[in-house]
Amino acid sequence: MLGRSFDPKTTMRTLAFSSLLLFSALGAFGQDSTELFDKAPPAIDEALRARVSKFYDLFIAGKFKEAYSLVADDSQDKFFELSKDQYKSYEIIKIRYSENFTKAAVVTAIKSDWRWHGTVTLTTFPLTSNWEVIDGQWFWHYIRPTVVPNPFSPTGFVPVPPESTTDNAGLVPKDIPGAAQGILAKVGLDKVSVQLRSNETSQDVVHVRNGMPGQVTLQLDNPNIPGLKVTLGKTTLQAHEDTTIVFEWRLDDPAIQCLDCAKKMNARTVVRLHIAPTNQVFPIAVALGSAPQQALPAQK
Repeated sequence: MLGRSFDPKTTMRTLAFSSLLLFSALGAFGQDSTELFDKAPPAIDEALRARVSKFYDLFIAGKFKEAYSLVADDSQDKFFELSKDQYKSYEIIKIRYSENFTKAAVVTAIKSDWRWHGTVTLTTFPLTSNWEVIDGQWFWHYIRPTVVPNPFSPTGFVPVPPESTTDNAGLVPKDIPGAAQGILAKVGLDKVSVQLRSNETSQDVVHVRNGMPGQVTLQLDNPNIPGLKVTLGKTTLQAHEDTTIVFEWRLDDPAIQCLDCAKKMNARTVVRLHIAPTNQVFPIAVALGSAPQQALPAQK
């Protein structure tokens, strides 16, 4: 992606699941002691925002050649080398000015399609671009980063090797599919099926854990079965946080119109848990009966 100052092939790999690192990137940005500058005069701030917006509008339109005109002369060769992808949208999150408001680092939240193994996912990731004033105008300026977001690192970031280094093992693991699957495996359930007794009020619980370094959100399908109540403890999980999904068969549910029928209910259904931004779906099989029965295996 543009603004990631390293090998283009490495760039696309490094961005996998980088939406999970957005807040980590902003946190690291905010901890830099050089950020403590006075607020920019409105005219300067407006001029920069307009220039940045024009730059990313051209990326949305796929007009990379026109974006080239907004690049500083000493950075045009590097701009030409970097991979360029068409964005869906962008939002300026934070600006840090320096050198008497003649230079700035801009953190932007970019939405773009992430393609992996034939799957296309709309992903939000952080992108830091550097700008400088030349002859009264703001221009995109290349500064080689020292660290970059990396989903394969326990800390979420890795140092960028020297430009002369050809071994990118520190940035990208040899087994990328395996590493990506390892990341996905860090969000999981302790079981994928539950059993409830229909002839009495009963309950079963599934535990959900987020072992990834970033935040995920959870959403449940509504089973829409009178008497069956499914409650998600938390809809947002921070890194290394967990929650529960409580499955209840409630004979006091006002939606039950025939109590005797409900007590004799024998049914099987599947409730799906959706995880964002990884786009994972966990099917949870629910077996309901007046006597213990084997729950269905989870369906895909």
